[in-house]
Amino acid sequence: MAGGGMGKSGVLHARRVLTLTGQEGGSLWWEDGVIRGVGSRGQIDREAPSSLPRQEIPGALVTPGIVDGHTHFGMWGLGRRRVQLAGATTLGEALELVRGGVTEEGWILGQGWDANGWPEPPSRGALDAVREEPTFLESLDVHAAWVNSAALTRAGISRDTPDPEGGRIVRDAAGEPTGLLLERGVELMLPHLPVPSAERLTQALLEAQHAAHRFGVTGIHNVEGLGVLQAFQHLEESDQLRLRVLFHPPVEALPELVARGWRSDGSGTWLSRGGVKLFLDGSLGSRTAWMLEPFEGSADRGMPITGLAQAGTAVRMAAEHGIAATVHAIGDAAVRRALDLLEPLPRVGVPHRIEHFQCVHPSDLARAGRAGIGVSMQPAHLLTDIPLVDRHWGARGAGAYHFRSILEAGNRVVFGSDVPVATLDPRAGIRAALDRDAADGSVRGWHPSERLDLETAVAAYTTAAAWAGGVAGRRGTLAPGMDADLAVWEVDEAAERGGAGAGAAFAAGRCVMTVVAGEVVFAG
Repeated sequence: MAGGGMGKSGVLHARRVLTLTGQEGGSLWWEDGVIRGVGSRGQIDREAPSSLPRQEIPGALVTPGIVDGHTHFGMWGLGRRRVQLAGATTLGEALELVRGGVTEEGWILGQGWDANGWPEPPSRGALDAVREEPTFLESLDVHAAWVNSAALTRAGISRDTPDPEGGRIVRDAAGEPTGLLLERGVELMLPHLPVPSAERLTQALLEAQHAAHRFGVTGIHNVEGLGVLQAFQHLEESDQLRLRVLFHPPVEALPELVARGWRSDGSGTWLSRGGVKLFLDGSLGSRTAWMLEPFEGSADRGMPITGLAQAGTAVRMAAEHGIAATVHAIGDAAVRRALDLLEPLPRVGVPHRIEHFQCVHPSDLARAGRAGIGVSMQPAHLLTDIPLVDRHWGARGAGAYHFRSILEAGNRVVFGSDVPVATLDPRAGIRAALDRDAADGSVRGWHPSERLDLETAVAAYTTAAAWAGGVAGRRGTLAPGMDADLAVWEVDEAAERGGAGAGAAFAAGRCVMTVVAGEVVFAG
């Protein structure tokens, strides 16, 4: 780990400390991993023992450490070595990237394709022309897979294979699989994919942890399977974990978790127990988000992934055993069902929560806040989704990604990235929340009344994340007695003044130091 030689204690003099408590100051000091004081330079120099190392970063903005509220960290760590298709604007560009891919136990694996703007759709035939090895490529939103004929053969998928419940095998006019699998159709492939060794997964997590520190990220709320949980446990036991991790396992593991005595709480120093993850629908990009009314220009309402009876049984069983529910809902029908399921549940150690909450009917806007249900959103998705929202949801887009309205309705909103769906770098999310501009510049200030200021956006990555993780009394602000988790940014003051371009000003800056539990884990 990169470090500044400050051990777990130190003094930092900067331009401004964004405490999120209302207190102002430009300096702070911490000892043994705990913040002892925040205030003016003179005040901190008087308070802090002279033996503590001093760090001077005169123009910097200090914030609480960023906590990414929704990650697939193991997938991202492993995927960093696989074919990366994000940014491919045509089928041809994607195929050239696949052509250069390196095999992993005889397979070509990759992620990140988004065919919404491609003149030609992805197909198994196109993949067959560039790779003879079985090839499995997850979409950018991780709700679809693009595979070749060899992969379909390995999985035994043919024209006679029925669609699984909650999923679809896309077929051509003759009934043959096209090579696209949607939602639970993707799961037909999973038993046939190579399983990374424990050693490889652990190394991937360590490399990803280092990358996270470079972005000012000190914690994550991670949504993955028990194999990744085991790898995190190994890192914690071997004293290599330097991220605060709230882990959300899949609902399929619920019986095993109950047998283990799993209880949702934020008591762990490094690794804490979150809620079980349940899918109610798909995604906007794959047109599988479950809607109250059809997508524009079609009769398609997307699809529910989990039936009402099954979902209700799962969340009630979880709550009865002290386990929170973490429910994926993107379309307005799925959001309404998530609220119906979660509102009656008893409170447990961490809040029940809804992941994504992208399209919300106006009558449902305040329900989560009234019930104490957390709302987890990913502002960086807005950068690429603005054209899709306008195209597929039309006037209903007035209820999509409306961060300010959702907050003003009394909801607790946690920001994250959904990495690898979007970058882990929080500058992208902050830019989206402040400016609301499309990434390609085609739209500026989309629904500008929904812009946030910097302090509110940072609070969604910090204060709200601490609340959702059950650690509001220990993290999320910079105040005496709180854990010394902080990020130091070199950014133009225009980011703090607000208005159009404030997000771009923040995104143009950089993280220059990250501190976790008082230890400088990145300085550069």
